[in-house]
Order: sequence, then structure tokens, then C-alpha cells
Amino acid sequence: MNRRTILSTVLLVTFAALPLWAQDDDSPKPADGQKPSQPTAAEQASQEAAAARGKAEADFSELLTGATLVGNFTTDSDQPVDPAKLLRPDRYELATVNKVKGDVWLFVYVHRGVPLPLTMKVLWAGKTPVLTLDEFTIAGMGTYSARLMFHGDRYAGTWQHGKAGGLMFGKIETAEFKKERLANPTRKTTPLKQTEPEVK
Repeated sequence: MNRRTILSTVLLVTFAALPLWAQDDDSPKPADGQKPSQPTAAEQASQEAAAARGKAEADFSELLTGATLVGNFTTDSDQPVDPAKLLRPDRYELATVNKVKGDVWLFVYVHRGVPLPLTMKVLWAGKTPVLTLDEFTIAGMGTYSARLMFHGDRYAGTWQHGKAGGLMFGKIETAEFKKERLANPTRKTTPLKQTEPEVK
């Protein structure tokens, strides 16, 4: 076979293989080389909702850790109640508040200087946390049911202890607020004495 014949054969084989190479280039690439598909609108919305809930939970933990709930509570009565005696002072000191799993949270409540770890449920109304107790027993203190909503630096809700129950509400003194108050104590003022209304 001379050189011309060899060259002709090589060219013939090369041109014959071109369609196969073109077909290989058009064939789908392996899965490893594919770009990840974009999330659907529903998946993206779910991811955004999960991120928002995670931030809300972190903010709630930070808000209540080292905070004190300072407010008032009322007791329901079927009889007329003296307005001056309707509100009674209420105070709850918290050491730490952290999520455990799902709706379960660990509140370390400081009662008379003694830390009491209480595992309680927190449900969410959108971005608003609601402490939820249903026949929750605290050793040495009794069994309670409650719904307590937290919003900004305020809390409000209802409580039930046996046959007694009522409302509760107040302000959240955060750890930062207490530090600032200690650094810049305000001058105490004597409240004005309230006079009884004149009876005619």
C-alpha cells in the first residue's frame, strides 16, 4: 500500500467518524456535571419561613435569658372587687431560656434564690411566642394552666391554679436593661398620696 492509499484511508475514516463525534457532543452530560436545579417557589418560601422562625427563636431566647418579668396579676371573682385591690404585684426572675426541641423549651426560673429548671411548651402565632401550660405541675407549688404572650418588652396572658385564675401582664426587664439601670441608678421619688373621692 503506497502513501497515497494510506492517506486516503485515514481521511476516509476521519470523515466517517465526524457524525459520531457530533452525536457525542450533543448527548447529555453526566449527572455530576449538571448544575443544581433552582428551588421551587414553595421550597423557597419554606426555607425563608424556617430561617425567620430560627431568628425569632434566637431572639426570644436572648430576650428572656437573664430577664425579669415585672408586672401585676388579677384574680377572678363573682363579687364586686375594690379597684384598689384588683391588681397585685407579680415578679418572675429567669436565669436562662433555651429551646430544647420542637415546641419544648427549658426555662430556668429563679424562685427565692433557687434555680428551678422547668420544661415548658412555647407555641408561635406568626412571630409571636406564647408560653402554653396545660395542667403543668411544679413540685411544691401546685398545678397551673396558662397562656402567656410575649411581644416587644411586654407580656400578657391568663393563669389558672386550681379554682383560682385571672389575668397577668407587665414589662420585661431584660438583662441589658438591668445592667443599664445598675450603671445609671435613677433617683427614687415618693409617690403622691391618693385621696379618696369626695362623697356628696
